Amino acid sequence: MKLFIDIETIPTQNQLIIEDIKSSITAPGNYSKPESIQKWLDENLEIEFDKKYRQTALDGLHGEIFSIAWALEDEIPQVLFRLKGESEKELLEAFFQDLLVKKDNFGQRIAITQWVGHYITGFDLRFIWQRCVINKVKPSLDIPFDAKPWDDKVFDTKIAWSGSSQYSGKSSLNAICEGFGYTGKGDINGSNVYDYWLKGDYKLIAEYNKDDVIKTRMIYNRMNFID
Repeated sequence: MKLFIDIETIPTQNQLIIEDIKSSITAPGNYSKPESIQKWLDENLEIEFDKKYRQTALDGLHGEIFSIAWALEDEIPQVLFRLKGESEKELLEAFFQDLLVKKDNFGQRIAITQWVGHYITGFDLRFIWQRCVINKVKPSLDIPFDAKPWDDKVFDTKIAWSGSSQYSGKSSLNAICEGFGYTGKGDINGSNVYDYWLKGDYKLIAEYNKDDVIKTRMIYNRMNFID
């Protein structure tokens, strides 16, 4: 059974890591006078911190999963997300529990034979596995986080379209949707999810996450000539 999946991530919420990032920011080496160093820090510290801090959303060691959206075959997509301060560990446990109790038409536990997503071989699957390790959450099924793009365990719509070449045209989910004649992704994208999170638009992000699963499934079907 195919599992279509997508995640949205946010920067670390660990205060110790946040403080480490702040303390790592220093003035460029050509600044030697204490007053010029301090002036540079006064003008640039927050800007440089924000850049480094936001980058942790792409690093499974420190970044965190905000939401997970998925769909089995042609079923209606589901999404789990957490409010500010809620546990990432519990989010992961709930996701795997939902898959664990899922039954087929014969009452048997479903078997995931293929994971499908956009750039899941380069990001989503490994990020999920990394956060499971960090949170000490043992997955209820094998995550093919080290699968190559051509492995039958996965179907990566980004790699399927563009291959491994860096010069084979646009391959973002939004670009492919528009190229295929589907509606684009709208105002939210991976680069500004955190801004919406700061505003408390949690449900909006979750719906965007779920819509990515829908669009990925549409692209997968088109690529495989499935009506």
